[in-house]
Formats: sequence, structure tokens, C-alpha cells
Amino acid sequence: MNMDFKFTKLIKNISSKFLAFVLICAMLFSLGFTDNNIAYAAASSSTTSTTTRVSVHDPSIFYDSATNKYYIFGSHLGQASSTDLRNWSYLGTQGYTNTSLYGAPTFEGYYYIKNKNSSLYLDITDGSNADGAKIRQWTYNGSEAQKFKIVYYGSGYYYILTGASAYASCVDITDGSTADGANVIQWKYWGGTPQLYKIQQNSDGTVSFLTKGTNGASALDVFEGSTTAGGNICQWSFWGGEMQKWELVKAGGTGNPSRNTNAPLISALSTSFGWAGYNDQDSSGGTAVWAPDPIYNPSYVWADGSKGAYMMYYCTSSTYIRSCIGYAVSKSVTGPYQYVDTVIYSGFTSSDNNVTTTSSLGTKTVNTSYKNTNIPELIDKGILTGTRSGWFNNGAYNNSLFPNAIDPTLVFDKSGKLWMTYGSWSGGIYILQIDTATGQPIYPRTSSGNTDGYFGTRIAGGYGKSGEAPYIVYDSASGYYYLYVTYGWLGKDGGYHIRLYRSSTINGNYVDAAGNSAIFTSSTNQANIGIKLFGNYKFSSIPTGYKSGGHNSAFIDTDGQRYLVYHTRFNNGTEMHEVRVHQQFLNADKWPVTAVYEYLGSTISSTGYSTSDMCGTYQFINMGKDATTANVGMLTTQSVTLNSNGTITGSVTGTWSYTSGSYYCSMVIGGVTYKGVFFKQKDESSSHTSVMTFSLIGTNNQSIWGSK
Repeated sequence: MNMDFKFTKLIKNISSKFLAFVLICAMLFSLGFTDNNIAYAAASSSTTSTTTRVSVHDPSIFYDSATNKYYIFGSHLGQASSTDLRNWSYLGTQGYTNTSLYGAPTFEGYYYIKNKNSSLYLDITDGSNADGAKIRQWTYNGSEAQKFKIVYYGSGYYYILTGASAYASCVDITDGSTADGANVIQWKYWGGTPQLYKIQQNSDGTVSFLTKGTNGASALDVFEGSTTAGGNICQWSFWGGEMQKWELVKAGGTGNPSRNTNAPLISALSTSFGWAGYNDQDSSGGTAVWAPDPIYNPSYVWADGSKGAYMMYYCTSSTYIRSCIGYAVSKSVTGPYQYVDTVIYSGFTSSDNNVTTTSSLGTKTVNTSYKNTNIPELIDKGILTGTRSGWFNNGAYNNSLFPNAIDPTLVFDKSGKLWMTYGSWSGGIYILQIDTATGQPIYPRTSSGNTDGYFGTRIAGGYGKSGEAPYIVYDSASGYYYLYVTYGWLGKDGGYHIRLYRSSTINGNYVDAAGNSAIFTSSTNQANIGIKLFGNYKFSSIPTGYKSGGHNSAFIDTDGQRYLVYHTRFNNGTEMHEVRVHQQFLNADKWPVTAVYEYLGSTISSTGYSTSDMCGTYQFINMGKDATTANVGMLTTQSVTLNSNGTITGSVTGTWSYTSGSYYCSMVIGGVTYKGVFFKQKDESSSHTSVMTFSLIGTNNQSIWGSK
């Protein structure tokens, strides 16, 4: 699709971040993690200042110890690798020119099996373990009689073991009949034709069980479309009706690590695409899969009982409010990844509401009722007591208080618990704890204050104000969790930029340098909230000014060096974007300040610098606090002099000082105290000249940068 066409659509809906043909991509960090997303080799071991840049939007960074490489993966189908964080190799567009990332769903695992037409579950009558026990549909009760284990047999067929028999017996067609109406029963497993099924993935995320005895011409069906508990399960000629469609609801470990195979993106993620992101409204004619964020989890349990998986979380989206978050797993860092589940939905309505889109890919209709999300299943399981009235505003989704379900990122806290933070614009940024054995969210169940029983706890934003792409890093040296959030709109003139908060606990309260909570009220002026790391800037050694830098990831390397990774556009009139990596350093107040120039192998002096190095005239930029989302231009580059008597003269005036024997510095300008570091680093000219720089954060949430 023409990129200009996609940007025209973005402009029409400024509170969204839709871009062309975005896709899930992932690469994960070392098996030997500790308590957060930390790479495990020091990029600083290489001192090269050469650079080979790459275009990857919404970059997440991870390190793979097996290949000793850093990888970035993001939206726009991009992926790249590097050994030094400076020279990147583009690895292709995942899911299209490179299909190795995605595995065809194997369906293997433990499930409750729910009929789409009746919303009732497969059940062994009276929980019997006897041969011949009838299989019916029944109200969910979570008993062994309603648990089934799907196992791959071979040649594309599966058998379905029953929990009522301790998985010794399976779902069977009586006497191997091929007739319509033949009863479906429980019988001791022996692998015969009456016990084998081909599982068809339907476009709405359900599956159909096609019987081998009829060569797939018939399927498991609820007799006469009954919607009452006790309705009989039978075999019937397949016609694709809702009584022949079944939802696989997780009841334990899933996936077979030995059976990953390549699969088209549309097939691999069909359940997520059933709700959003494929040929639907803003994704009409294509796909919208964004912001992959994978992590290695040693505690994930597969259906075969083995442990350890790379878990890739992603989002698909079709409007600025209708999106969903899913995840897939792999035993290999390079995939392929098997889809597991779609766990958070947004943009749902209180009743039926059909949205139809027609494009070159055909016609697609989505019913946005909450009944077509995972919420009914959670209610069935008792995880939710019901829907929450606050989710809706006159039947529509209340996006003032509840999130657009995009941009998931994962992090282990200092105690080893796993968390997912996510969200965009709309109702703000939310956080949910993740069950490490299953990868499923641990839904709070009840709602109170900023905590919702389904979405989790709101930790930032809200009330329709911009804010997306959350990323949390735990820094053991400071004892803080740092929350990065991107404000603005991602276009070249959209004012995209990164804000920073911190908290001593992972689920809040996050505050900025002025002590403001990251959680908004309806009257919040968000421009004043959050430390603005940088805006649209240019120094003389930078060939083209940087604009709309945002959607970052961040990490701490094995040598303790901190890095910020983000994408940026440029002051050249185009929407071209590239990845940039900057070093970060804790200031005296334990805030990470960002180095002025991209990382080119420079090392900060731990003992500080001489007065003659620090004194002199600098190009100076105050990054300000502007948070507008349209027609945002370049910041003014000014000139200041740091004098040997501790005064600052030039475009701004004040005082400066430094801490002897360290790189810490402090400046007072206009009555505001700024704290940061001096850092002699290579600039971005063709010669990469080493120049003195400073980077500080003020108590007013503004950052100031200088380059001598």
C-alpha cells in the first residue's frame, strides 16, 4: 500500500499511531536473565565509531547469547542485528519475505472447548470415565469432565483426550459411523480413524473439528443447534455453522516445541486478526501488527511438561481504540513462534455492532460486542464477575478511562515476578502481572480506584491525552523502576517525544522530577507532567536535525552501561525514520540523563574532567515541555559559555558547578536547578570528533543539552 495514503489516514485520526503494513517481529535476550530485560554482553568492548544505520520502527532491543548479537525488532516489518550497537544489519521483513518467525498453530495443549453458538462447553456426562459415556454440552464448571488434551497424531490429524478418564480415553465417533447424527462418545484411546480429527482454523478465531472417517466432510456438531445444557454432541455434514465452531479456552500448558513449522502471518495470528488488524477499517487492504516485545521466561510450561520459552507479545489494531494483545512462544530465539492466546481486547461495545470493510482483500465484518472478546470466557471461569458499566459510554467503549490495547512490553521485577505494561492514548498506560507458567495475565478480578478487574492497574495517562509505548526498566544501582512513555503523534511534525517517570515499586506510584504523578486527571496539562528527554533538535555536527524521536526501549548491559534505543525522523520533509542508540547515565538524583550524541563507542571518565575541558562556549538546547501533536518545528539552538568563575553567560545566564572526582555537574538557570553529567564523546560529524558535552534534567521536568 502507498505509504502516503497510510499517512493521510493517520492525519485524519491523530490520536492513533497507524502505519503501513506493520507486523510482529521478535528476538529475545539471553537465557540467563536475572530480574529484568538486560542484555548480557558489553557492546562497549568494541571501540569502533563507524555506523551503519537501519530503519526499524518502534524498536525493542534484546541480546542473544547464542549468537552474541543485539537484535532490534519492531513495527513496519523490520528487524536488524548488531554486535556493537553501532553497525546494524537489516534482516528482512518478518512474515512476508521472511516467514521463519511464525509457526503454524499446532493446537496441542489442555483446553476447555466452548461452542460458539450456545456458549456451553464440551462435557463428559456425569464426569464418567467409562467407555461409551456420552459427550454433551454443559454449563462451565471447570471440572475434569470439561478438560480435554489435544495431541498431534500425524499427517495433519489430532486426537482429543478426556480429563474425565485421566486422559486415557478420547473423543470418539460411535462405531466409526460416517452418518449424520452419529453420537460422539468417550472411548479408550487406540488411534483409530473414529478418534482422529483435522482441526480447521476459522477466520473468527474459532476452530472446527473435521472427522477423519468422513475425510473431513463432517464435523463435531451440537445436535439441532441446541443452546440448552445437555444438548447432544454429534457428527454432521460440515457446513460451517456456528454450532460447528468451537473456541479453545486454555486449561493448562499449550504448544509442542518440536513441531514448529512456517506459516503465513494471517494464519498464524488468525485469532487476533479476527478482532482487529487485518483488512479492517484503518488496516483495510493489509495488516496492522505492532510493537513486538519478547522475553525469555524459564518457567513457561509446555503441554509436554518441558519448561522455558521465548514469549513474544504483540498487538494488532484496526482503530485508535479497537485493538488486542496476544502472545506466541518458541523454544528457539529465532522462532518459529506458536500462537498461544489473545489476552486483552479494547474498543468493544456493550451490544452487537457490526463494522464492515471492503477492500482489495475482500469484505470483512467485525461484531464489536464484548461477547466476541475473551471477557465471556473469563466470566465463565469466575475470573470476572461480569462486565463493568464504566467500560461503556452509551454503549460505546469508554476510551477516556480505559486503554487502547497496544504496545505491550514485558519486564521481570526485582523479586522475579513478570509484568506486562501496555496502552496508548485513550485511557492511559496499564500494568498486569503475568503468570510465568502460562504467560496469561493475572487479572485483578475486582475494580477499585485505578485498578480494573480486566485491564489491570492504570499507572500513567488517561482522559484522552497522548501517551503510548510504555517501557519499564529496573535499575538495581538506583533501586528505581523507570517508566518511559512517548507523547505526541509519530509523524515528522507530530511532536513525538519520550517522557520519563520512576517508582520504587513496579506498579506505581510513578512520579516525575517535580513530584507529579504520572496518572492524569481530566484537568491535567500533560505538557507539565513527565521529564521530557528531548524534542526536535540539531547541533552543528549533526547533518540533518532530528524530529519526532520516540517509542523507545532501554536496557542495562553487563558492564553496567545504560542505553536508550528509539526511532527518529528527520528535518528533511520526509517520513523516513531510523534507529538511534544513546548512552544514559544516572545523575546525582538518580535520574537517567541521555547523552547528547548517538553511541559511537565513547566511555565516560569516572573521575571527571579538567576545568579547562569543562569551561568554554557550548551550543545549547533547552528541550522544553511542549506536548503539542501537530505542526511541531525545531527547537532553537542557542549559545552559552561556562566560565571558570562558575557563571553561565550567553543566551541564558546562571551558575554551574561540578563534583570533584566525578562526572556529576549542576546548573542553576532561571532559578531552576538542573543536575546531570559532563561527557566527552564522539560527535556525529563525518570525522567523529571528540567534544565535551553536558546533559542535565531540571526540577521543572526540562532537559538541557550542550555541545562544546
